[in-house]
Amino acid sequence: MGCGASTAAVPPRQLVLLGGGECGKTTIFKQIQILHGTGFGDNAGDWVSAIHQSPLRSMRVLLGALQTKGLAVSSDIQAKADAILGNYQALSTLTPEAGADIDAVFKDPAVQGLLEFKEGETALDLDDNAIYFLTKVNELSTGSYTPSTDDILKVRDPTRTIETLDFAYGKAKFRVIDVGGQRMERPKWNLTGEITAVIFVCALTEYNQVLREDIKQNRLKESLNLFDIACNRRYPDKPILLFLNKKDLFAEKILQTDLKVCFATYKGGCNYEAALEYIKWKFLNVRKDKTKQIYVMETTATDTTNMGFIIKSMVDIVEKQNLAQSGFS
Repeated sequence: MGCGASTAAVPPRQLVLLGGGECGKTTIFKQIQILHGTGFGDNAGDWVSAIHQSPLRSMRVLLGALQTKGLAVSSDIQAKADAILGNYQALSTLTPEAGADIDAVFKDPAVQGLLEFKEGETALDLDDNAIYFLTKVNELSTGSYTPSTDDILKVRDPTRTIETLDFAYGKAKFRVIDVGGQRMERPKWNLTGEITAVIFVCALTEYNQVLREDIKQNRLKESLNLFDIACNRRYPDKPILLFLNKKDLFAEKILQTDLKVCFATYKGGCNYEAALEYIKWKFLNVRKDKTKQIYVMETTATDTTNMGFIIKSMVDIVEKQNLAQSGFS
């Protein structure tokens, strides 16, 4: 046999996306598709139903909060509110009538008053981009509506299957595996095969939120528990890229709500840098092997420019790790 280079196909580096529900994993997956895949193109229409569900879901949350507080919308739009809680619940896509009714209720003074109340554990359980979709609900409900890339990035659409995306970066090939973060989806974490590195995503904003599936469990503490599983048990010998996501929203929230609501030992007050460093310390302190490589990145998954830099850094780290494991440096 000759000494020529092997023609065997080199398998892609496999990167598994892990984290709790609503941390932003799927948004990061979408960004990779935009930046290094084929984008959404002709498939943009596939997102219409998920986008239409956002203002419907958000308005039901807002009306439920009004009822809890013993408040009500103006009498002249009460019938519209009743339709949102009744007939419109069965809609998979918005009609122009439904869009107009949601817009009218959204602008009601009682609803707008609710949106000013964002403090502490009693904050409204709205999706991060609820206001974005409520503000443009009339546009969404027209028959000619086609989702923009920004709409697709911002919509909440929980991963319910294992999704994979292959892409090339330079001469290297990668495969990203997105696994659901809700509790019912986590057994699939064991079905991801041989992994090169782990991308673990945590939303910084979780510190004063609870799980949808367990209202007694704080989301940030749940993320720390999941990081323990990923770091020390499931992938103890793999490098981890820790994405501390939603830094833009965290910067706003921390000015109003002290991290102390989650961690009694935190003493830094409503200060972005102090709170961020404390959360980093909490995650790094989870690893049992202190020599294990954990690369911490602060991200805004909905910002394509930010994610472009993050993905490049991610690829560089994975390639350096791969060379080191192969005996090169």
